[in-house]
Amino acid sequence: MFDIKLENKFDFAAAEYADVFSRARASAFQSPVWLNNFYQKMPQSFGASPCIVTFRENGVLRGVVPMISRQKMGMRLLESADLGVSDYAAPVLDKELRRQLGSECTLRKRFEDVLGQYDILRIKPVREEHVGCWQVLFPVDAMNLNFSAHGVDVAAPFDEWRTANIDPKLNGQIKRKGKRWKKQHDVHLARLTDPQDVKTAIGELTRLREGRFENDPIQTDTVQNFYADVAADGANTDAAETWQVTSDGKPVGVVFGLTHKGRFLYLLIGADYDKAGRHSPGLQLYTWLIEDWIARGGNNFDFTIGDEAFKHQFGTTATPMSMFCIARGWKGALLKKIVLHRMKKQGAIT
Repeated sequence: MFDIKLENKFDFAAAEYADVFSRARASAFQSPVWLNNFYQKMPQSFGASPCIVTFRENGVLRGVVPMISRQKMGMRLLESADLGVSDYAAPVLDKELRRQLGSECTLRKRFEDVLGQYDILRIKPVREEHVGCWQVLFPVDAMNLNFSAHGVDVAAPFDEWRTANIDPKLNGQIKRKGKRWKKQHDVHLARLTDPQDVKTAIGELTRLREGRFENDPIQTDTVQNFYADVAADGANTDAAETWQVTSDGKPVGVVFGLTHKGRFLYLLIGADYDKAGRHSPGLQLYTWLIEDWIARGGNNFDFTIGDEAFKHQFGTTATPMSMFCIARGWKGALLKKIVLHRMKKQGAIT
């Protein structure tokens, strides 16, 4: 018999969560480090409350559904733990729980009852391999989002991989510029492991991005501190990595990403294009990171969401992204209509 609870507080740093996460078909955005920091820092800054559903069987944690709850226009909105920072939304359910939810209507009904009254539910963004995981909880069709995630499988030897995957013209440019940069300057790439160095680097990344991207979330203190804490907490684990490149002893580029089951998930980059732009520091960083990731046994480099053209030039494959949107009652139906109209106007859905 399952004990299903809606919890406002949950210890994502606990061993029981690490265990179920290791057995779930989830992503790096549901890792203990990510969600522990997310719930400590993000919801309250956005006027939201944690809404975390746990499944336990005989006291053993078998699943966690991480969500948040907000009030909008006098209505209760349930959402995945996103708030503009999480690229992939997924429930954290072990295999047997997924099977039982998919076959036992009573269990799914108990989950729905635990959620309580809400007017609209919105789950996004969802990778195609996680659609089925959400549908055992909410058996409705997913909607197509108007963007994709992009990743590429990687394998040794690196030189053969880059020749086979990176656009030949771009590959030649990266090689020439990288060689020239290292010949003319003392260029050093380092993976940072000291938590304070990591936090300093995230601050530098934020500064380097200033004015380059419209509505860049990291330019807010809340989001910058969130990323910095995730990066610092994950520095000596398999959860996150922060890389810095210096030229003649001065930082000119920082990359922050997550790691999970052989996949490096690139999230943020900042580069000093005034000082190092002629060397294409961003493209050099991607290439150097892929080379290092291959050397350490990684099997996939994930550029995550966004359809920037350069991603295709690295031989990536597009993964469609989806959303679930469920309305309850006439107020929910009205809010859903408004939300979908706004998203369609912004080009976020097809």
